[in-house]
Amino acid sequence: MKIVIAATFLTGLLLRISVTAEDSTCKNGSPVNKSLWDCCSMPNLINQDIRADCHQKYGEQTMKQMKLEGTPRGCCIAECQLNATGLYADGMVNRDEMTTMFMDAVKDAPVWQPMVRDLLDECFRQAEANKDIIAAGAMLEPSFEGEKICHPISGAIMRCMNKNLFLMCPKESFNEGGECNQLMDYFKMCNGI
Repeated sequence: MKIVIAATFLTGLLLRISVTAEDSTCKNGSPVNKSLWDCCSMPNLINQDIRADCHQKYGEQTMKQMKLEGTPRGCCIAECQLNATGLYADGMVNRDEMTTMFMDAVKDAPVWQPMVRDLLDECFRQAEANKDIIAAGAMLEPSFEGEKICHPISGAIMRCMNKNLFLMCPKESFNEGGECNQLMDYFKMCNGI
């Protein structure tokens, strides 16, 4: 499992190097109107109602932010989710509580347990390796009227978890088909973005 995770992150790193800032395919977001959970029966690490509420509040802002150049901005959707679950405060994610909550979310799904456990370790390791970029993102000023600046740590952890769980979706949990296949291709190509 650790080899697969390492390969996934290496692939993401290589894709990030090869994808230029002009590549609108990745900068414009998903090419389909499906969520990761529509295409893969992956565990809900965060309550669906919380996810939906936070997306409603910050989805439009996040789409605008994705198109901005420069230092990556914090994802207010992720910060909202982790605030609502008590996992985030003052630029810090409570790793122990997150591990307990996420492992509890997969307690009845043995196929997902090692993936979630190993990804938690890898995502926190990756966040630590990128702490300077994350800190710089926390210091940004608004770029457009009404933009809320959120600390990037929540987005870094949640993006890492969700994208990589989706990329590792077991065949029996993946909904083969046009839009879902497109979504998988998008995340394979844009994993590092």
